[in-house]
Amino acid sequence: MKVTEITFHDACHATLVVEIPETEAFNTAERPHIPRILFKLLPQIASQQCYNDEGHSFRREAQSTEIPHLFEHMIMEIQDQVRRGIGIPFRGETRWNWTVDPRGKFHVTVEYDHEMVALGAIRLAERMINALDSRDIAGLDMNREISRLREVAKLCRRTGAPRRESVPDDNQKEETGTSPVSSIIDADSVADADSVADAD
Repeated sequence: MKVTEITFHDACHATLVVEIPETEAFNTAERPHIPRILFKLLPQIASQQCYNDEGHSFRREAQSTEIPHLFEHMIMEIQDQVRRGIGIPFRGETRWNWTVDPRGKFHVTVEYDHEMVALGAIRLAERMINALDSRDIAGLDMNREISRLREVAKLCRRTGAPRRESVPDDNQKEETGTSPVSSIIDADSVADADSVADAD
């Protein structure tokens, strides 16, 4: 799985283009070890809310869902851990339409507080998904990664970087594509979370 484009909007939400080659699995049902290892690595993620057609809990939904949907929840969980669970819950959405886009292309939307923290969370979640898929998680030190992103969040607060103040009401339909774009990042040109979150 690869993030090929990241767009940050003024309304403190980011839209991502995520691509999975047709030769790889799109759904966790084909890779059951991914959610199994994830819930051991990030046990708190199991408590997230997930709105789906079947009304499943996130833990159950994760057993058979699109991998970019799992990725969406990971980005939100990482950001939530950075701010120690304080504040308005983050929201996200994963969409795809393979009658328009190539098969394996997904569009993920996530809310964020600080752009640089969100970028670090996106890159960390991307590394995690690929490490989980290959069962090679030895290089993932989540305590260290979260600590580094907390330092980035501190720097954002000191510099007065804008942050999210509110989210749409649950009864309101979320608007997409109506907010002015503040920045678009070619994902290939951005360093991974190690360099983005390096606040030392």
